[in-house]
Amino acid sequence: MTKEIEFKIFTKNKGFKLSVNIVVYSLLFIGIGIAYLAREYLGNSTIENLGQGVGILACMLMIYFKITQASKRKSLNGNLNKKLRFRTREILIDDIKIELNEIKKIEFYINDYFDKWESQAPGDFAPGRTNGTSNICELTLINGHKTKVNFQLMYENEFLKMRELLLQYYSENKIHFLKLIEYLGIEKYEEIQEFKKTLPPTLAISNAG
Repeated sequence: MTKEIEFKIFTKNKGFKLSVNIVVYSLLFIGIGIAYLAREYLGNSTIENLGQGVGILACMLMIYFKITQASKRKSLNGNLNKKLRFRTREILIDDIKIELNEIKKIEFYINDYFDKWESQAPGDFAPGRTNGTSNICELTLINGHKTKVNFQLMYENEFLKMRELLLQYYSENKIHFLKLIEYLGIEKYEEIQEFKKTLPPTLAISNAG
């Protein structure tokens, strides 16, 4: 049995974040606003030209960011200083230890990994590659308390290294069978039936449903 699997916890920074979209759209609307006011109310061609120049700059930036979108990674906007550790009988969230017998349910939301490409809307100019930090571990304790943390995966299917521990948690009724096969990437009916055959009979009957 694997003794410990470790991931980095992502802690998001608090406060305002200046994004690419805020910059380019602010420049565009400011440029249009200056040009309009200068033409309609000030009658000043120099200021109008300045406004038009700002608007053109915004459009050029939009083109640049759209072209480079596929090769650029989103800024981290946080830190990865803490550790999430999974063990056979306990889970550690940095320096907080939670015994397995204190946990009612373990859930994961796995949909991200480092440098993954995310399709962007036509009007979105933010970088298209992620930092792999959108994955979530949520623990529901027996006392009703819930703990949720984001953690980083460095490559696609890295989470499968949790296989042995996931099976252990399943055997302890901390993970539902349908969630287990989801985490393990088992989707086809035939594969599910074959997987059931690998489980001890008591587990296959009592937990799979």
